[in-house]
Amino acid sequence: MKRNEKLIRTRFLQYLLPSVMTAVALQLGNVVDTVLVGNILGTDAMSAVQIGSTMLLVIQIPGYMLGVGGSIAVGNLLGRRDRDGASKTFSATMAWSVIFGFLFILLAAFSNQFAVLLAGESSLTPTVADVIRITLIGSPIIGIALQMMNYMAVDNNPSLATLYVVISNIINLTADYLLLKYTPLGAKGAILSTFIGYVAAFAAFIPYFLSKKRMLHFTNPFSGCGEVMKQAVVTGVPSMLVIVCEIIRNWALNIIIISAIGDDAVAVYTVGLNIIMICELFLGGIIGTMASIGGVIYGEKDYYGIRALSRHIIIFCYAVLAVLMAALLIFTKPAAAMFGIREGALMDSAVAALRIFVFSLPFYVYNRFIMSYYQTTEKTWLSNLITVLEYCGALLPAAGAAIALAASLGYDRLNALMAAFIVGEAVTMVIAIVAVKVKYRRGVLVLPDSESETVLDFSIAPTLDEAVKVPRSIREFCSGKLDEALANRLAVAAEEIAVNIIKHGGSSVRSIDVMLCILDGSVIFRTRDAGIPFDPTNYAYDSEGYEFRGIEVIRDLTDSVAYMRMLDFNNTTIEINTKEPQKAS
Repeated sequence: MKRNEKLIRTRFLQYLLPSVMTAVALQLGNVVDTVLVGNILGTDAMSAVQIGSTMLLVIQIPGYMLGVGGSIAVGNLLGRRDRDGASKTFSATMAWSVIFGFLFILLAAFSNQFAVLLAGESSLTPTVADVIRITLIGSPIIGIALQMMNYMAVDNNPSLATLYVVISNIINLTADYLLLKYTPLGAKGAILSTFIGYVAAFAAFIPYFLSKKRMLHFTNPFSGCGEVMKQAVVTGVPSMLVIVCEIIRNWALNIIIISAIGDDAVAVYTVGLNIIMICELFLGGIIGTMASIGGVIYGEKDYYGIRALSRHIIIFCYAVLAVLMAALLIFTKPAAAMFGIREGALMDSAVAALRIFVFSLPFYVYNRFIMSYYQTTEKTWLSNLITVLEYCGALLPAAGAAIALAASLGYDRLNALMAAFIVGEAVTMVIAIVAVKVKYRRGVLVLPDSESETVLDFSIAPTLDEAVKVPRSIREFCSGKLDEALANRLAVAAEEIAVNIIKHGGSSVRSIDVMLCILDGSVIFRTRDAGIPFDPTNYAYDSEGYEFRGIEVIRDLTDSVAYMRMLDFNNTTIEINTKEPQKAS
């Protein structure tokens, strides 16, 4: 008997739409923001906002790191049935994000100095300072929002994260147009409207906090938070590095472009960054399912499920990317015009440069996926390596060398800069593959072998004929590995669970995943199904009421039985201690 992908595929498709819609709404706001600024205020204001947005990346570091890292840690904890640990992680990361937000407010007094650091002494510097000042003042809002969006997906509420982003962006873009068009605020209006949208949309989270079914609850954030914060921070370091390296990249390239190519080239570079955001509209949401789904199933040691999820993500990503690349190559000129670039010479330069830039996207998508994959599967050093190489270690030397070579040979320096993105992404991919081969002697998806002698993993159809195959498969698998009496106990208990799922799961049960794992000192048996919420541990036999004898049988035969509703799946786990005196079978 073999495992199938039905449940993983079903959950991937269920989470895909909310995840994509969240990414679309989030990135669309950024793209349309830039479009409005470029068309209403001009390309100089657009360049100033792009330079000042480096500070927006800075204030996102705590919220993004603790949100992504915390949500992955929470997913792993829930996968291990540790609700208390998950709530502690949730509470501690939220509290620290708020603390960092208020510390950033204090830095608003140094906005002018930050502007000079980012833009130098140029005509754009005063506008950059205004953008930075408003950004720092609104930082606590960003931290809370980023964390809540990540935690919603893990706690069975991906649609709430989508709703929040949609509402915030509708309000943001409406306020954007009104403030830019009808007030003298200028570029400050673009940043101010962002925070107005984030604050107003917090109403979307009210149903979650009123729900009695949520698994995450606020606890004392400073009570024993050291260990949970350590786990969240370690897991979130790749996300932090993404932002830190993006800050370094933007700062270095802005300085290089202004000094070596000219101010107008900053506008073209800004359009290139927005092309990445356009890709993130769709691809970011697809890849985002790795953190929201993968963290939980990895915590359950469902390695087959991780591989299946990875296949679906890769197939969807490159199918969408093929369409996006074709559209960008065909409609490059309208894309540049959309951001306010309309002058003849600048338009010609932008079209040529952006068409070169588009060919970096296949490498970018691969690196983006594998970075998320390694972060989710707790190979953070690999994720960190890819991040540093992609944003700084490979790109910046390639950019400097390409521009210098183009200048010496008389070639277009802007085209050389865009070609450096292709080289940087490709070099990052190659080094990551080599690092995995050297360290693990395995393929890119570094995981224990789910088909090893200690793991039995298969699926059955929800019929009683299929249920009787469960104990037979368990006895065959355990032969020579476990004591025969213990194997019989396990087989009887497993059959009871399978039969109860079939009887009480409802018509939505189309497949049942079964996993048996033999560990040092214990045996763990787990089932997963997409039936109606049904917790067998909450029921006891009552001859005059609800008859459910199966749980009594299971309790008699095993040392523990646990249930948790995760990813809208029923997950039931039983455990038998192989080092303790055995119960009678």
